Amino acid sequence: MTVVATSPTRSVGPADAGTATGGRSGPGGGRPAKARHAAGRPGAAHIPELHGLRGLALALVVAFHLFGNGRVSGGVDVFLVLSGFLATGSLLRRAERRELRLADHYGRTFSRLVPPALLVLVATAALAWWVMPRGIWPQTGREIFASALYFVNWEMISGQLAYGAAGPQTSPLQHFWSMSVQGQFFLAWPLVVLVVAALARLVRIRAHGLLLVVVTGATAASFVFAQNLHVVDQPVAYFHSWARFWELGIGGLLALMLPWLRLPAFLRPVLGWAGLGLVVSSGFVLDGGALFPGRWALWPVLGALLVLLGSGGRAAWGPRGLLQVAPLRFVADISYALYLWHWPLLIAYLHHTGQDRVDWFGAAAILAVSVVLSWLTTKLVADPAQRFRAAWGGVRALVAAVACVSLVASGAVVAETLLERQNAQLLAEAEAVAEEAGPAQYPGALALSPAYREPVPHGVAVQPAPAVAALDLPDVDSEDCIQDNVRTAGSDAALSCSVTDGPEPDHTVVMVGDSHIIQWAPALAEVGRRENWQVQLMARRGCRLAAPVGPVDTTDMCWSWRVNALEALETMRPDAVVVVGSRTSPSAPGDKVIPAESRAWRRLAAAGIRVVTIRDNPRFDFDVPTCMEADPDGIGCARPRADVYSPTNPVVTTEGVPETAVHLDLTRFICGERSCAGRVGNVLVYRDDNHMTATYAATLTRPLHHALRARAPWLFVDPMDRPPVRMRY
Repeated sequence: MTVVATSPTRSVGPADAGTATGGRSGPGGGRPAKARHAAGRPGAAHIPELHGLRGLALALVVAFHLFGNGRVSGGVDVFLVLSGFLATGSLLRRAERRELRLADHYGRTFSRLVPPALLVLVATAALAWWVMPRGIWPQTGREIFASALYFVNWEMISGQLAYGAAGPQTSPLQHFWSMSVQGQFFLAWPLVVLVVAALARLVRIRAHGLLLVVVTGATAASFVFAQNLHVVDQPVAYFHSWARFWELGIGGLLALMLPWLRLPAFLRPVLGWAGLGLVVSSGFVLDGGALFPGRWALWPVLGALLVLLGSGGRAAWGPRGLLQVAPLRFVADISYALYLWHWPLLIAYLHHTGQDRVDWFGAAAILAVSVVLSWLTTKLVADPAQRFRAAWGGVRALVAAVACVSLVASGAVVAETLLERQNAQLLAEAEAVAEEAGPAQYPGALALSPAYREPVPHGVAVQPAPAVAALDLPDVDSEDCIQDNVRTAGSDAALSCSVTDGPEPDHTVVMVGDSHIIQWAPALAEVGRRENWQVQLMARRGCRLAAPVGPVDTTDMCWSWRVNALEALETMRPDAVVVVGSRTSPSAPGDKVIPAESRAWRRLAAAGIRVVTIRDNPRFDFDVPTCMEADPDGIGCARPRADVYSPTNPVVTTEGVPETAVHLDLTRFICGERSCAGRVGNVLVYRDDNHMTATYAATLTRPLHHALRARAPWLFVDPMDRPPVRMRY
């Protein structure tokens, strides 16, 4: 295969703005050398089709985001392959010649990446302040900080964010995850290549062969890891750096093996067209948001490899002509900036218009604005940055890049700190206002009680304010009390903590499950204090109490926790285990009982432990506080009750539910007769799309207390047997 030497600092992907190989040379792109036969020696290839492939992949990314309802196109996976392909060969050649200087290399790399990215981050902050609800500002600030430092993919993992189609609830910086993965690769890979080259010189073998072994092993290990994590926790796998490395590694393997590949001339066009077919069809055939980075990601990855393998042929019917058309070259020239700009503009547009999905007119307008801003960013920011690097050298360019990153990151930290202080103050003020006004102005759930005779005051600001609703958590909702849904050492143990802990309690009640049982803690804790119960919480996020069957399921992160939780409960033998009995859906009508959960209740009943179920609360397909910021009365932030709940509580009618279990249905204190609204009794009901605020949960204390007295009398003793305790509902 004919190859041409390229600039040793060139990399390709969303994290690269200038032209690569095959197009006109640009700032930092280097001038292609004359063609020469490089068989038998390692080298990164100058491939005319590569520049057009990058333009095509970016066009697919933007088109699917804007016109395809946010569907994953596979273009980012192509970028990862190309980045690994170009970076590996380039770094190896310079390391073998002992010309790889880290400071200069990082200066060359990040002088391309940093300036356009920082500009978009600052613009995103302005867009968030202008059109986005205040409630998402702190999270956006954290993501700006993480994006500037190239670890926003880990921020999204820690924040339990899943990749989603564009919508008002989607992060305006979601697309920065791929640049974080590439940025981490660009930071770490030169060190790996330098170490390999040093070891090769030490043992007197070729660095090329040793690096081939290293890359092969790392790529295989990453692919296996990605497969396993994809099955266990796909949202985490999607953003995980190591789960994505195999796509970069495959590109690196091709760069190392390419000089020895001998493909017949007639076969190259076939491979090229086949690769293009895979790249273009990926987004139409596969749901990459749910299937990647598992084995189905091989679809676009293999497509990119086939295009690279099929390049260089002279057959007139090959794909080179298509990939060198002017529109694709233009898109490739501005690809980095276009990737940066289109997503935050899309999310800002949805917030500004109040739409859940962008229409065709809006998509066309966003595309036009994105192209103009990308061209201007390339000409006025990216190209001057490259001229600065060319004039002053890579080391000074690195210092300038670090200084700019520090400025933006520190600004994000300061802004986030101020916002958190303001939000904490707003939440404290809301609590003070609600406590001072009392149930007369803020009755909350009591406003839905048949015994409530007073009209709910109008013109009263909802509490807590929607902007701080996400902070209105139960006191027990912390890492000290609740296990996360990330598999770590010891995470399978069923731990518990005390919600109330009085001396010589009359009864022990254990709340068990996920976040939907945690949200009942304010109400049940108050009942427990009144009745002298020891209320304990045994919770793991994302894991409801269930009885697994069959052999150990390593793909289910909750499997071992559930087994251990049941064993712990059988050892504790509490007077009652409180769980959420049914499960609602944000879209499907009616609620249902999960068979594995009723199986767990039967196991507890067989051990003589009584189970108390609480019917699940509504779930929405939109963020309720965000909706409430735009519609304070909450009229448009409701869901028909008939769409949420089955006509009767399913735990009553489902077979297999133990007869000793008792069931509480408090939905009439959460939803009206016809709808489930975001505002009830001047109290904000939800802090997101499916969890109640702690303020509203506290107003459910009296209904919960009365329901427990009626349905679980064994938990109560004669009030005359102990001093009275002042009720705080």
